[in-house]
Amino acid sequence: MDTIGRHIPLPLPVPDWSKPIIIVLLLLAIWFAVRSRLAARRARRLEDQRTALLRDVGAMQTALVPVVPARVGGLAMSVAYRPADGPAAGGDFYDVFVPERGRVAIILGDVSGHGHEALKQAALTRYTLRAYLQTGLEPRAALALAGRVLADPRTEHFATVVVAVYDAREGLLTYASAGHPPPIFHGLRTREPLAVCASPPIGWTVPTGVRQTVVSLPAGAVACFFSDGLVEARSDGELLGREHLSEILGTLGPRPDAAKLLAGVRAQAPVTADDMAACILVPQTVVVAADTHIEELEADAQALAGQRARRFLETCQVPLPDIERTIGRAHDIAATLGAALLRVELAPTTAHAVALPPSAAARSVLSDRRAQPAGEPSGAR
Repeated sequence: MDTIGRHIPLPLPVPDWSKPIIIVLLLLAIWFAVRSRLAARRARRLEDQRTALLRDVGAMQTALVPVVPARVGGLAMSVAYRPADGPAAGGDFYDVFVPERGRVAIILGDVSGHGHEALKQAALTRYTLRAYLQTGLEPRAALALAGRVLADPRTEHFATVVVAVYDAREGLLTYASAGHPPPIFHGLRTREPLAVCASPPIGWTVPTGVRQTVVSLPAGAVACFFSDGLVEARSDGELLGREHLSEILGTLGPRPDAAKLLAGVRAQAPVTADDMAACILVPQTVVVAADTHIEELEADAQALAGQRARRFLETCQVPLPDIERTIGRAHDIAATLGAALLRVELAPTTAHAVALPPSAAARSVLSDRRAQPAGEPSGAR
């Protein structure tokens, strides 16, 4: 034991010139330790913020693009949403619900712009239209009233929307559009629905909800509602277009899937600058007594005096004598009620037109419009 101790060297004295170096190294070690601790705390804080952000995004998506069952009120339903490339938050939205037994309501729209304001406007538009449809308003009336209530000249945002109600008992789909592309149909036994005299978007402070279409959906029919991000996707520098989108839909078989439709668009257009949303419905239990195709236009005195109403009737292929008779009757109704409803029943080779009083909801909007002070824009709040 004594010999072992003799071989252990004594600590050498630290040279004076190395003491400052040791102190600097100790300070650096302490600084790196403190910085590492702060970085770890910051990383935990950022992870907490990321978790909260993902939770908020999930809540936002639930509000704008909710989960929809695969079967709703006699319809096989398929919905899908894909955000645009890049970090911008878009304003596409959709909704599918049952306002009453035997009826299914569909809403699909797009708010202009991106960011929080667009998201707020999208949610407001969706829930406003949902409330109106739940009260029993038809699609055209719901759009007309929403256009009146949501119009605000102080905001730059506007919404294009298509609203539809499917009646499972009669196999009829009634839809109206406000500045939005009409749905694509496959398997109809009637003429292709018209897009003439379309209504303007919600938020332009001008009347909307003046057009409506009713078609029967026979067994095997497919109706596809979509946002303009699908047709405006670019393939080889050119817009994909409605016709090409219809071709992609046709390749998906008798039960097309909305997610596969969006994937097909993405395969044709690798970069998408706008959100894409699609809702595809296929009737399952269909009892259609007769093929129905009805086109409607609500026309005020100005539209009747101009070419708008006449162009609508001509596009429907109404015979010239019936056009004159229908417009004359519509003038008489508009002189009392402020507007008239032009209703055309279309068959493969004929068209029958009548002029009717506007709906009660439309008359209420017209009354509010006439009651506004002079100079105040329609829909101003």
